[in-house]
Amino acid sequence: MLYAVLLALLNPLSAALGLGLASRLVRRRPLRRGLAAAALTVVLLGSNGWVATAIIRGLELQYLPPDGSVKAQAIVVLSGGERMPFWPRPSLDLNDAGDRLIYGALLYRHGAAPRVICTGAGIARNMAAFLVDLGLPREAVTSETASFDTHDHAVNLCPLLKGDGISRILLVTSATHMPRAMGVFRKACPDLTVVPAPTDYRRPVNPDDRWPGQAITFLPSVYALAGITEAMHEYVGYAYYRLRGWL
Repeated sequence: MLYAVLLALLNPLSAALGLGLASRLVRRRPLRRGLAAAALTVVLLGSNGWVATAIIRGLELQYLPPDGSVKAQAIVVLSGGERMPFWPRPSLDLNDAGDRLIYGALLYRHGAAPRVICTGAGIARNMAAFLVDLGLPREAVTSETASFDTHDHAVNLCPLLKGDGISRILLVTSATHMPRAMGVFRKACPDLTVVPAPTDYRRPVNPDDRWPGQAITFLPSVYALAGITEAMHEYVGYAYYRLRGWL
């Protein structure tokens, strides 16, 4: 509950709405103007492409993809980029974070590990079936279906990995999510070697980004607002997990 409340309050739109409502309730004119100005500032900064890039890269560039020589005993793909194949979807539906599944399949194809483990309550079996549909051997793909969040992923997987004699994994998740995921796995699984394999980079470093393209990203946009909202989810999540002692 506390986590959900913090996320709601720190969402740029929610924060701006709260400040705007507060400005209508107070009677003192200077304070009212100050709250209204603060609401406008939150909206402008919360939808600014430059701000979004700085905040998102602050998460994404903490971990980089491994080189092709890295080997492990298993590839662990965290859920979070998939939608259930409800009618009329022909199969599992992938959003931007669905790169996790595709990257996990590529790592397997390149010989990084002989096994892929999908984890996530309600979705992991569908993730595994999707990987089999992509051509991975059925016997090489397994699923863990009891985990509802990042903390659950680590806590539930650790004994399963240990029981299977797995001491080294490649951890696949979105680049923005990787700092929190790595922190949780290192705390919950101290005997497990976790190699980060991030994907789904929302703000890659593009050498061709020049003016006037960079100037345009300064203007408010829904794309930037969505990016900042997602990044705030991770920053708040990291702080909350640290408060709970999970990092």
